[in-house]
Amino acid sequence: MKILFSLLVFFFASPVFSTELNPLLETSAKYGHIKVVRVLSVDTLLLENDEKVSLIGLIGPTPPKRDDVKRDKYGFIVPDEDPTTSLEVEAFRFVKGLVEGKDVRLEFDAERRDDFGMRTVYAFLPDGKMLNEEILRQGYAQLKLRMPNMRYADRFRKAYQEAHREMRGLQGQW
Repeated sequence: MKILFSLLVFFFASPVFSTELNPLLETSAKYGHIKVVRVLSVDTLLLENDEKVSLIGLIGPTPPKRDDVKRDKYGFIVPDEDPTTSLEVEAFRFVKGLVEGKDVRLEFDAERRDDFGMRTVYAFLPDGKMLNEEILRQGYAQLKLRMPNMRYADRFRKAYQEAHREMRGLQGQW
């Protein structure tokens, strides 16, 4: 009996049966309602469990690096003379306003991690809308469809084409 027990422990604790190598063993219950602590970029979120996730189907613009803040001789910040907001910053603020501090529902597709080892997800907002699709619809990201994660490819194409037709965001700059 001890041999059988130790074989079972070894069998299920071995790396062959870990969730990293066998995603079918991974339960998605912990991602049913999870809080987004911070938006790291248009296409990357930090969850309350300290995990970074990447949104499937899009590539968001990278906000420009902020220049050194200009200060006067007393150390006070001198306001920038250009009051316009770049599209990259606008896109970041849009995503931040939609999800930061809110619970989302995450769905996975066939390939659960990207080339960098980050979990790839579809994120659904509390009102049921898909974050990935809304970002594309507003023109705040480029479309990036990649096999085998194609579950919502048609929806993403339509959202991207709508942004292009309406000349929203990045799709309005041509």
